[in-house]
Amino acid sequence: MQHLNSSSSNSTVSWSTDRVAPSVVMGLCWLIGVPGNIAVVVVIARNFKKENFTLKLMMNLAVSDLLCLITLPVWIYSLLYGWSFGPALCKFVSYLVYCSLYASVLTVTLMSVQRYLTVLYTQCWARLRGTGERVLLVCLWVLACLFASPNIPTRDIVNKRNLMRCQRSCTDELKVTVLLLETLLGFFIPFSILVTSYFCLHKKVNQTAFFSSQRMTKLVTTIVVTFFIFWIPVHVINMVDISTTLLKTSHPDTYKSLKSFRRASGDISKALVFINSCINPFLYAFTSRNLRSNAQQTEEKKAATQTSNV
Repeated sequence: MQHLNSSSSNSTVSWSTDRVAPSVVMGLCWLIGVPGNIAVVVVIARNFKKENFTLKLMMNLAVSDLLCLITLPVWIYSLLYGWSFGPALCKFVSYLVYCSLYASVLTVTLMSVQRYLTVLYTQCWARLRGTGERVLLVCLWVLACLFASPNIPTRDIVNKRNLMRCQRSCTDELKVTVLLLETLLGFFIPFSILVTSYFCLHKKVNQTAFFSSQRMTKLVTTIVVTFFIFWIPVHVINMVDISTTLLKTSHPDTYKSLKSFRRASGDISKALVFINSCINPFLYAFTSRNLRSNAQQTEEKKAATQTSNV
């Protein structure tokens, strides 16, 4: 009965800017991202080639982003009116979002490694063809499911400023542990691998003198900067959450300041992640086409050089 009363009162809560702005962003993400990802899936399905692992990764990325984006109507409603769908759905939807986000990040990371190996060490990657590639994709989703699993026991319905919210509800120690793991597994390790792979790719490619340095520089910069811009805010908020948890009793003034910052920027930082899911397929489809074109040009120039030497 108490839950029903809270839910009914939530519908009369006035909308504030810190809830409307993220809702508008997420609404646009749903309108653009869902059709966009579906279109990418359809196009790839029509041109699917079993031996093309890049297409498989593109399909994987589009599917994972689509799974994330289809939950947006639920989050928009809960942001404006409060969570009224029960604790079970709260846990399930949270797990689905985190699982798809981890799958998206891992796919992007694997794509960076695959590009480095296929462009510069073609024979090395060729040994993984077929079974090896399927194993990689299965392992990717298994890891995503495992990384997202803490959301099941730690998510629950919490009353925040007279609004029921589906969010993390657990002991401080567990909260800090989960947030640290999220930032480590969802940002620092993938971002380090991505930067290292593309930096090495860029360096090696320039040394071959077969590629356009300007094109490769723009390509690598776009990928790295886009990943950083859309993922760093939510992990900064994670660090703020960790700080507020640790400083709650020892530094109350600092705790209040950080809590105020967290309240004002938390929802909009999460909305940025959904924007990333909108642009992912288009960004990586474009870069994949360019890298394949560059690789083909390299082989042609190598062949021409060898012919002239003969």
